[in-house]
Parts: sequence; structure tokens; C-alpha cells
Amino acid sequence: MTVTLTAYFRPDAAADPLIGPERYVAGFEDPDGEPWGISVPLEPDDVDAVVLAGIAFSISMELDGTLLIEAEGRGDAANEAIAKRGHLARLPLDEIVRAALDADLMVMEDDAEAALGTLRGRLLEAIELVDQALSEEET
Repeated sequence: MTVTLTAYFRPDAAADPLIGPERYVAGFEDPDGEPWGISVPLEPDDVDAVVLAGIAFSISMELDGTLLIEAEGRGDAANEAIAKRGHLARLPLDEIVRAALDADLMVMEDDAEAALGTLRGRLLEAIELVDQALSEEET
């Protein structure tokens, strides 16, 4: 009798998809999906360090102010995984600012007033750039 085994690597079945796996498991399974032999537990920090090594992440912005996260340097698989996160891969600028201004986060900032001043200056500069682009469009 011959049994064809396939290698697998996946998050532990008990993982909460919103939090992420507390561990990964790797091993071999038969065509019915039944594990054969030993399943090897792997710590997420170890897996993340290997998987994310060599990937550069970039952020781009669509004209409507939606920020996009993209992975560079590892083919399309990483970007497909990011896209599966749905709204978490595409965030409107105002939502990001709202989240950054959360009171619980601001109390952890060493100099919140200075940081908010810098943010305000950058936002004003961004508004000026948008106004300039709008005026160029009209001509």
C-alpha cells in the first residue's frame, strides 16, 4: 500500500483569526487531511521572523485619501494575504488619525503636545498640496 503525504504548515486550529495564532503547526497529512507522524508546534515570533525577513512594506495613498499597505520583494503571495484582510489593508486617512488620537494612546506619548503640533503642521501642508492640485486641475 502506498500513501501519499503532503507537507502542511498552518496556524493552530484553536487560533483566533482576529488576534492571530498563538502557534503554528507543521507536519505531514494524508489525502483526507489526517496528520501522519509528528506535528511540530512553532512559535509565532519564530515564524514571523522567517516569513517577514526580506519583505519591505510600503504605504501608498489613493487620491481619495485611502492608504494601502503593500509588500515588496516576495512576489504576489504577501500582497494577496494583505488584500484578504479587507478593510485592514485599506484605511482612510481620517480613520488613522482618529485612532492615533485615542486618549489611551496619547497618554503614553512623552510629549503629546509637540507630537500633535507636528501632526497638525503635516496635515496643513497636505491640505495645501491638495488645494494646489485642485487649482491646477481647474486650469
